[in-house]
Amino acid sequence: MTDAGEVQRIADSIIEMIKEDQGSGQVPPGVGSLDELDDSVDIEDYFRLAHLPPADDEAGDLRTAVVAEVARRLEEAQRGPWHVLWKQANGGSADIGRSAGYLKKAEAEAIGREHVEAYGGHFTLRKR
Repeated sequence: MTDAGEVQRIADSIIEMIKEDQGSGQVPPGVGSLDELDDSVDIEDYFRLAHLPPADDEAGDLRTAVVAEVARRLEEAQRGPWHVLWKQANGGSADIGRSAGYLKKAEAEAIGREHVEAYGGHFTLRKR
């Protein structure tokens, strides 16, 4: 049986490393899955650094649970609703797009970029 506390502790460690790599630019901020993460880095490095044992008979359940938890957290971090706050060049601001927000962060970013290209200023995202 897998210890839930150990799963959380190891997943916390891996997510912290991912956030550090996002801050340094090594990992894109919009990563929402293990596949997307693997496009930027070798995810096995995170597992080794977090001291996750290799998947053998004893550690297979632990590894499976940690991988599932990290995947869930990556997906959750990108899930909305995301709102686009457009800041005009003259100092005004407006919440643009859907009143309910956008389900995915990437969709909200695309709307923000389109608005800036059309009207200038800049945008930020916020999650409600």
